[in-house]
Amino acid sequence: MIKSVNSVRKTTFSIFIAFVFSVSIFLFIMSITPDYKYLEHKEFFSQDLTGEKIFIFGSSQIYALNPVDISSHLLKQGHDYTVYNLGQGSSDAEEQLRTVDFVISQEPKIVVYGIAYQTFYSHGRTIVETPPESLAVPPKLSDLLSIISLPYNTGLLDNPKFATINTFNHFYQKQTGNFQEELEHPYPNTPFFVRTPNAEIPAEQKDLEKDGKLANYKGNEIYPMNKNRTYSALKELTHILNDHNIEVIIFTTPHLKNWLEQLPTQQKEIFNSMLDDLEKEFNFEVFRLHDKYDVMDIWIDNDHHIAHSEKTDFYSEEVAKMILTRIDE
Repeated sequence: MIKSVNSVRKTTFSIFIAFVFSVSIFLFIMSITPDYKYLEHKEFFSQDLTGEKIFIFGSSQIYALNPVDISSHLLKQGHDYTVYNLGQGSSDAEEQLRTVDFVISQEPKIVVYGIAYQTFYSHGRTIVETPPESLAVPPKLSDLLSIISLPYNTGLLDNPKFATINTFNHFYQKQTGNFQEELEHPYPNTPFFVRTPNAEIPAEQKDLEKDGKLANYKGNEIYPMNKNRTYSALKELTHILNDHNIEVIIFTTPHLKNWLEQLPTQQKEIFNSMLDDLEKEFNFEVFRLHDKYDVMDIWIDNDHHIAHSEKTDFYSEEVAKMILTRIDE
């Protein structure tokens, strides 16, 4: 019996040591590996971007927005702005907070932000709260890592999984020669988007319906406002920009009809409550496009990506109208 207990203790201790060793190695690697996403933004914003500027931020769901067309629409109404589509795949407000000082340094007149249901997916990230129970709850690894400040990876370890994939994917491309220093972009002034093959061709509706992603919400719930870190970051970001006299416009990106129909009612209510709360706190209109083009034949996949072509120029024109509405106010 004693031998059995000792064996269990040794096994438990060995597992603990292995865990500590693994985490230590991970932190060491991440501390010496540059945060390429952060450095990419730093390089772009270090340029001398002259003239009156408008920056558009969001995830890959704003890929189809053509900044040149938006500038042209504004110019026709007598407003001369250079528009930049600074969207980036999987980007969210927490990412933008890391580089907000770069944005402020360029003194844009307006920042436009495209948000979606997926923007607020929690993915295990939540605001750390004191539990109501007297029994202490062990913190999540991501919460522990978020308080660690590393030389290059400012705030990146809030999402260790994403950090690891992003960093090592970039490293792999560099080492294998699959990384192109001069990447092709879909439009001028879209420095962070890489041109996607066949992104001009909408998918067949039947293919979208059988793709299998429509009802996949498991693990992708939107936490309520008081626990949603991304929502908290979006509000903080908006306050910071407003404090520096930068106008903020927020809109919801378009979604497919059959996807919206399968979205749980509770998730819709949380999302709508966020939009209402933003309008109340900042006294502006959140432009709601998430169900405006839902039945149109414009989608290249089930991730709500609109094809970028002349047939979808209305998307860029719609954003231009939002900007004009705010300017006229």
